[in-house]
Amino acid sequence: MNLVKLTMVFASVGAAASFTQFAHAEDVAASPTQTTSETVTQRGGPSRRMLASGILTLGVTYGAGAIVAATSDRDADHRMFVPVAGPWMALFDRGGCGGNTGRSCDVETTYNVLIVADGIGQALGATMIIGSFLNPETETTTRSTTALATPTIHVTPASVGGGGYGMLAFGTF
Repeated sequence: MNLVKLTMVFASVGAAASFTQFAHAEDVAASPTQTTSETVTQRGGPSRRMLASGILTLGVTYGAGAIVAATSDRDADHRMFVPVAGPWMALFDRGGCGGNTGRSCDVETTYNVLIVADGIGQALGATMIIGSFLNPETETTTRSTTALATPTIHVTPASVGGGGYGMLAFGTF
């Protein structure tokens, strides 16, 4: 009995498969596309990295000069309270060493070298701050847009069904 049922199932499936037709899809060519690229450069505010570096450099060197100006008993050293120009004013007003001054020339030379280094540091910091505004940050963005080409339509005669004729229309939209 089971053999009869199994034979009936296979016969039914075989009969159903013999009456079906295969559907063939037409090959569709890829629609032609048009790609455009646009590069946009936007300018922002000052260069943040350069500005931060300048503020840090000027702040550290000016801070060191201000500490010397506040703690020194020399009148020339009090000029170091002036940012950027102060170390140079202090350097030229310091006076000599040795002899009646009571100052060792080795110590005075070391102080002069430190004052020059402080002046150079302050000048570099101020230059970086100004440079950050002269060289603003820029951001370059490239945008690509892909669009279909111009719409087209084609109409052509075609066979329809077993023996009929008709029209076939196709295109890109």
